[in-house]
Amino acid sequence: MKASVAKYPSRMYNIVLRVKGSMKNEILAHSKKHNMSLSEYILYCVWEHMRSERGIPVPGPSQYALTTPQEQIAAYLAGETLLTPCGKTSCDMTVVEVSGLSFCNTCNVRIQ
Repeated sequence: MKASVAKYPSRMYNIVLRVKGSMKNEILAHSKKHNMSLSEYILYCVWEHMRSERGIPVPGPSQYALTTPQEQIAAYLAGETLLTPCGKTSCDMTVVEVSGLSFCNTCNVRIQ
């Protein structure tokens, strides 16, 4: 079901999020650390993100996409150096999936 605009802005509405248990546990630990309920913490994080206007990282150019094993082998045999999604030749990349989007947790770049 597609999200719609609230018909009555002064009423309270529920927003449902589906997350893996490990992510829920991590969010819950952070909320407890700040003495906030899970709902308060998530609402604060969303509000703070909107206020900061940093935006969500866009995927880098296609040359910085994750390489396939075939591309890695071809580059190795040709003696070429491949770049990681952040544009570096090496990175301790930790890929995090958030609702179908992939991000490098190390460099904070979105991966295609």
